[in-house]
Amino acid sequence: MAKGLAAAVVVVGMAIGLVAWPVCAADDQPLTDKQKIIHVLNRLGYGPRPGDVERVEKMGLERYLQQQLHPESIDDSELRADLAQFDILTMDSADLFQTFRDEQEAQRQRQRDKADVAKKNEEEMKTAASSTNQTMRPVQPNRRPGQEPPRRSFLAVAELQNAKIISAVESPRQLYEVLVDFWSNHFNIDVRKGPCRVLKVVDEREVIRPHVLGKFRDLLEASAKSPAMLHYLDNFQNSAAHEITPNEQRAMRQQGTLATAAAPALPANAKPPTTGGINENYAREIMELHTLGVDGGYTQKDVQEVARCFTGWTVNPTTGDFVFAPRRHDNGPKTVLGHPIPANCGIKDGEMVLDILASHPSTAKFIATKLCRRFVSDDPPPALVDRVANVFLETDGDLRQVVQAIIYSPEFFSPQAYRAKIKSPFEFAVSAVRATGGKMISNDEFMPTNNRLAMESGATFGRGMDRIANARRKSLNIEIIEMGEPLFAYQAPTGYPGDSRKWVNTGALIARMNFALALAEHKLVDVSVSPSDLVRSVDIDKPDAILDKLGDVFLQGELTAPTRATLQKHMAENDDDQASTVNVPELTALVLGSPEFQRH
Repeated sequence: MAKGLAAAVVVVGMAIGLVAWPVCAADDQPLTDKQKIIHVLNRLGYGPRPGDVERVEKMGLERYLQQQLHPESIDDSELRADLAQFDILTMDSADLFQTFRDEQEAQRQRQRDKADVAKKNEEEMKTAASSTNQTMRPVQPNRRPGQEPPRRSFLAVAELQNAKIISAVESPRQLYEVLVDFWSNHFNIDVRKGPCRVLKVVDEREVIRPHVLGKFRDLLEASAKSPAMLHYLDNFQNSAAHEITPNEQRAMRQQGTLATAAAPALPANAKPPTTGGINENYAREIMELHTLGVDGGYTQKDVQEVARCFTGWTVNPTTGDFVFAPRRHDNGPKTVLGHPIPANCGIKDGEMVLDILASHPSTAKFIATKLCRRFVSDDPPPALVDRVANVFLETDGDLRQVVQAIIYSPEFFSPQAYRAKIKSPFEFAVSAVRATGGKMISNDEFMPTNNRLAMESGATFGRGMDRIANARRKSLNIEIIEMGEPLFAYQAPTGYPGDSRKWVNTGALIARMNFALALAEHKLVDVSVSPSDLVRSVDIDKPDAILDKLGDVFLQGELTAPTRATLQKHMAENDDDQASTVNVPELTALVLGSPEFQRH
């Protein structure tokens, strides 16, 4: 049996009971001080690097927790220097939007050129057919090297994904990065929808990252005014019926809301057409997914009223920035969840809605439930959820205090919570790199950075998959995509599932094993890792000693007896009489693929 397939069979065998078999503290005894540190590093971050457990033991868990709750106190200058390579991520929002518009216009021009050539060929063929029996060779479109502009809007997606991965791997502000991931997923935006591929850069930079430990109300308003969100959930089209002017027609064509930029002009004496109409997409999702929850007590009438409140919240078609358009706003009186919204309040209508939603008890419970699910359990204890919801209400949605209430709760440090959640593909990949002491590198002799970014953006948009599947060496980002979690590319507004059990199936486990083998065998183009360095002090001819060492490094000595027996059996069955040394990369991959490591 081929090495990779044999290893995959072992991992699937070990992980058959991944959901049913929780790996928690022995006999449900209280966590030891060391286990508390392991739990914090796994659940409030992306897993320990070699030596991290000892470092936190030395500094004290309380001090570490307070540092993580106040990330501004932690120096991350090395990370920021590493992220400086991604120049698109620092572009002004107007420049990013202009990049998208230029590429769209270039694409339209290519389509027009292609249509012109096709029409010319058809006319010449007809002429030739009527005058001679000679066969004509069709004219081909004129393609000169360098004629097409670079597709920087697609590269922006790959840069955004890489920055997220590098930050998770390298940032000393681990809790902060986990919260950025949580809230970016909560306010999900699919970069594959129109200009979201550039506008999400601004959303991540200016909406999510500045607000994850601030007031929920501020985060909610930043999201409501995010051009990426306005496009993703279509509120940029949400409008009261009104007469549009020629200038508005041009703006709408630029945003793609009219069929063609070549539409005939209105007759001089014609009345401008009535346009607009209520779009309820954002109104529904802000209540169902962002605040109250599906059972939060709102009605379809509330959806309609909230949609009316957000009419005129749109995007400047030239700059891509948020703008309130008074002529598109419904100025009539409204009622939302029993609260009257007076007439003629303009943009304040939507802001009053944000006040109502952010302070609602259903919002407190919904947000508390999701955060407790992320940090404690897939089935969070109701008593904990109620206490955290009360903290949310008492502190006016102070997210730092809400998170602190969770991580200082007895439920967080309970044995039932220890290694009880299954890592998502992103969490698994990042934690594996960290556990092996891996470093992210910006270039590789086998694949220049620009080629890699182009491949990754293509994979996100479903392009070039055959080439990617057959690639001998891949990037960490590609591996995460192939494991089923392309970053910033979940189509439904729900975001990726918060219940970690949703990630488990046989195909996913095999994909994870393939990744672990690629990582351990130095086949990732942007990760430098050397598993042999982790066992340098151990006799390479002693399989049990090597296994113990890897179990210590990756699992802090908590490799269970069933997993250990399975791995020992595999090593014995694959023992080569001509080579007595242990295959360290393969054994590394198998330990990374174990149920214990796939949990956090």
